Amino acid sequence: MSLAGAQSKLAVAIDEDGRICIPMNGSPSTHILKPESPSLSGSVQNEAFCLTLAKRMQIPTPAVTTGQAGKRAFLLVKRYDRINAGGRWRRLHQEDYCQALGKPPSAKYEANQTGICGPTLKDMFELTRRHISATGIVHLLDMVVVNVLVCNTDAHAKNYSIMIHAGGASLAPMYDVMCGEVWENVTKSLAQKIAGESRGDYLKGSHWRRFAGECGLNPKQVIDRVGGLAKLAIAEAEAAASEVATMPAGPHLILDQTRQAIERRAHEILAQLQELEDKRNSKAFDDEVALCGEEVP
Repeated sequence: MSLAGAQSKLAVAIDEDGRICIPMNGSPSTHILKPESPSLSGSVQNEAFCLTLAKRMQIPTPAVTTGQAGKRAFLLVKRYDRINAGGRWRRLHQEDYCQALGKPPSAKYEANQTGICGPTLKDMFELTRRHISATGIVHLLDMVVVNVLVCNTDAHAKNYSIMIHAGGASLAPMYDVMCGEVWENVTKSLAQKIAGESRGDYLKGSHWRRFAGECGLNPKQVIDRVGGLAKLAIAEAEAAASEVATMPAGPHLILDQTRQAIERRAHEILAQLQELEDKRNSKAFDDEVALCGEEVP
């Protein structure tokens, strides 16, 4: 397995006949192949579901499918940093946010043991604001929110990237997304905190408002976007699960568990946002009564 990361993965090329090949002599790969992790049963269907759901939510993602080699399933992800130009595959330049912020790969987590503070979401939004259009800010926000919605606790700074081209820079599609909620041996803490909170299931509307302020975003627009994406996740979850079940590797027990975990998270977030709205409405009512000179109980 030739690529770095917690999961085993291999850079491969798909030829004209659809065969999976190993690139030789510096030839560019076209896809990344991830076999099922022995310690994370159903990891293939889990990641396929998360990326398929994100795609159905209109989040840019690479094309994915699954496959079966003997008794082992695998995920096949088309590389977004490759282009076929005149029948020849060429590499496109990208930098993940660790590289772009001058941090070593070992400091990819906000909290780590290197002695170097890893990139925070504030750092990432500031960098994006300096080098990418306003559309990039929206795309980055969407990715952060979706990672929380799908319970992806491994969304560190090397799992967000920037495409660099002659005309400037743009945000890369979303990749390496899995729901950690379905496995007991996976941390439940986020790789990057939201307004100081490291648990996605503890996030309240007030956290999203503080996060917006820290990252230079409009709090109301952030709250509205979080709620809109949560509703989209619920609406598209069943269709995404059906789509993954029909891929070559077939369904897996983890698929339904992943869907249910994400639906629970989305409902939790919507309830927490509603609680914030209720508090705001209650305060507005109390202020109105006070202005009328009446006693506020």
